[in-house]
Amino acid sequence: MMGWSMTKPKRKKKQKQTTPSEEFQNLKGAKRERLILERKKKGLTQKQLGEIVGCSTATISHLESGRMEPGVDLSMELEMFFGVSPFDLFPDL
Repeated sequence: MMGWSMTKPKRKKKQKQTTPSEEFQNLKGAKRERLILERKKKGLTQKQLGEIVGCSTATISHLESGRMEPGVDLSMELEMFFGVSPFDLFPDL
């Protein structure tokens, strides 16, 4: 015996097309070990370093994890504070 089904047929979900910028949005750069080392040598937290150089804790975190590149001003502040070349702190730039 053939019966009628009362359920709706399942629709295929549309796959979202990603643009190249969205594809690479979550990629991280190289972890900046030297910046982390210099901060820890001074016994500072990310929050304390951010307050000293004039930026947020999130900015320091993003710099250390490689998710963000420093601006010229911030790079110079960190260079003067640590007494280290910005090329040592940010070798991937």
